[in-house]
Amino acid sequence: MPCPVIHTRASGEKEKSTFKTAGDDKPADGNYIKWDAEGVEKEQPNEEADIKAVSEQFCRFQMYNFNEHSHALRGTHLKTQGCVVGKFTVHDNLPPHLAQGMFKKPGTYDCIMRYSSLLPKLVNDGTALPRGIGLKIFGVKGEKIWGEDKETQDWTFNNYPVLELRTPKDTWEIADALERNWDDLGKFVEEGSKRADADVATLPGRLPNQHMYAMPEYSQSAYRHGEYVAKYGMFPQGEKQIAAESEAIKESDPINIISKQLQEFHRDNTVSYSFCAQMLQNLDEQPVDDIGVEWDPKKYPFEQIATLEFEPQDSWIPEFRVWWDDRITVNSWHGLKEHQPLGSTNRMRRVVYAESRKLRLRVNGHQDYIEPGSVKEVPKAVREEMKIQGQPIRAGA
Repeated sequence: MPCPVIHTRASGEKEKSTFKTAGDDKPADGNYIKWDAEGVEKEQPNEEADIKAVSEQFCRFQMYNFNEHSHALRGTHLKTQGCVVGKFTVHDNLPPHLAQGMFKKPGTYDCIMRYSSLLPKLVNDGTALPRGIGLKIFGVKGEKIWGEDKETQDWTFNNYPVLELRTPKDTWEIADALERNWDDLGKFVEEGSKRADADVATLPGRLPNQHMYAMPEYSQSAYRHGEYVAKYGMFPQGEKQIAAESEAIKESDPINIISKQLQEFHRDNTVSYSFCAQMLQNLDEQPVDDIGVEWDPKKYPFEQIATLEFEPQDSWIPEFRVWWDDRITVNSWHGLKEHQPLGSTNRMRRVVYAESRKLRLRVNGHQDYIEPGSVKEVPKAVREEMKIQGQPIRAGA
């Protein structure tokens, strides 16, 4: 059946949309563009120098946070809101344009997921700002981008379909404004409102401040989807999740309201999401190298290709959070060659995320990060808690 979600437009307003469930309806008509076709990726002017400058900026942000909190955090998405263990099920009978990469065959995989807040600075949950998720799927076979032997596939998402960090140059400019106004976010927002692309640059502050279990999530950037190109979306699927989509967090709520409500909701409910692909069909209307431009979901619909499900559990186990914060990483470049990230922002992430990880590990006294091969490698306390909840962790698809 169709998958109804809330679609957040650049204005910050919410609009009901219907996203197709692949297999229940005819696949979207279109000329699906190959990932290596001319014009899909375009190197930006001065791109390499801008990426280097951005990497240095985000490392400075990490040290600002270290000086304040006596611990090295991520350069972005540094505030953990919850961590959960679940199942990722690829649907059967997908049409050829969707049955690509890890979605070629139906199957169920173990996965872990982290909810987080994006801003490179710790702020109260009552402040409206971007939120996101990092998803790591186990048991995914195929040739990896980096050639490593762990069978894992990472995905990252934010709760709006475009990103103000649309190119490395834009990222440097916005990060520079944040650095100069580190202790006065009001001035940072004011500078953003004076940009030529202010409608996109100021969008993070105009997002609905929802509870995270009720948020839509978007890859924002494009990925190789086997032979083709797609952006991805994750949309709340459970009835209680959808019913909570209009509930807003208030500035007067406790500073940890998001993690608190996530913990309560995950303990009492099965939480599920539809995982969808939005195919590239028209480069004039769907640019890959400028992710500040939304791909119109009415003209180029999201189509469901998989389902995520998290049985009732505690999303706020200290050992799980510390292990994730300090020892592991989720990186969109960590995965199959058939799902290679595309576009200038992703080329920037490849450098920035690597340098951010190195700094975080070094400052916190770790030689290297951990790449878990299965859910059996999550901390013992997590496995024991899951058993208490009646959901024993099993490895393997």
